[in-house]
Amino acid sequence: MQHPMDEHPLSPNLGEASGGGDFPPVNYLEWYEPRLARGVTHDLSQSGLAFPWDWEALNEGKILDGFSDLIPLIEFDPRQMVAEREQVDYLQVSGGHGVSQCLLFALLAVMNNEKPRKIAVEMPSYAPVSQFARALGCEVVPFTRGPTKESDCGPWKICRPELEKIIEEVCAVVTTPLQNPTGWMMDKDDQQWLADICEKSGVGLVSDEVYLDSTRDTEHYRPMHRYGPHCVSVNSLTKCYGLGNLRVGWVIGTKDVAANAFRAMQNLQGSLAMPSLNLAKLAWPHLDSPLEYIKQRRAENLPILQEVLSNNGIEWTPPPTGIFGCFPLPEGNDSQWFVEEICSKYDLLVVPGLMFSPKLSNLVRISWGSELSLFSAAMEVFNHCLQELK
Repeated sequence: MQHPMDEHPLSPNLGEASGGGDFPPVNYLEWYEPRLARGVTHDLSQSGLAFPWDWEALNEGKILDGFSDLIPLIEFDPRQMVAEREQVDYLQVSGGHGVSQCLLFALLAVMNNEKPRKIAVEMPSYAPVSQFARALGCEVVPFTRGPTKESDCGPWKICRPELEKIIEEVCAVVTTPLQNPTGWMMDKDDQQWLADICEKSGVGLVSDEVYLDSTRDTEHYRPMHRYGPHCVSVNSLTKCYGLGNLRVGWVIGTKDVAANAFRAMQNLQGSLAMPSLNLAKLAWPHLDSPLEYIKQRRAENLPILQEVLSNNGIEWTPPPTGIFGCFPLPEGNDSQWFVEEICSKYDLLVVPGLMFSPKLSNLVRISWGSELSLFSAAMEVFNHCLQELK
């Protein structure tokens, strides 16, 4: 069974448990990855930061020789790095290969086995976040976090009646507080309400926080694990730190939840990759540098984007942190058509809102995380594309 809100060939495949021959494709990646593989001159599609890590400098002038410098047994507990940065007990931390895998481990750790095998997932969302629970033998049931008025692109609000209707029939809830594709953080009231309704219903709340670190040192930095023992945070070095290739992620919850997540990791994976962990150890003392780089990219690039949008009659307020956001195209134009028919002529890539929900057919997501010269050139092209809509 497909849920009506997600019946579009580019949107997430929600529905009943899957496996074997009916495993659902990730429509977003099947559309997106071939375009990246071909290469584009102007890429505004990336939601993660491309940070110029200098590995030779981090390794004190020595060039890493393949795996030979990385294979020896790791001499530290990677949980301790996370625990110190997040100010929690290291026994509250478990690891995994990136956020997607850690979401899997977190769900396995918190699912209420006395409830039906259904998981409530916030929509819109990145497709793997909303689909992977089907591989656990669970039906995925969506609830909406959307605009309070049609032209609004953030912060969006949880549709509380939708979740109230299904909360007693699910075994876990998945949310993404710093939302993709809007780039806006969930407001405090919704965050507390979500934690409260899950606690009242005896349901674990798993929070995908892969973008949250862009809010560090601001009022918006509110990891979900702080909201109660039933709440679990999942994060990684991927999006905010430019270290996606390392595949280093973590789970933060109670000691029992972390122990359960660790056992899930042992059963499904065995152990973490030591080369990745050793590289993470080199980068860890310098993690504030990419976060400062995000602020620099915002200061230089956002005014250019806002001017282009304003000149084309698009009203938009950017999210207060991060490197991406979304906005409506003028005159109700379809975002997939715009990307495939207009932007492609200029070798420009942005992301149609349909990739996150069919309700977002008029929205496009853009990143402003690239170097100023590259972003300025892409903005000239993007302006031409918008002009063609007039």
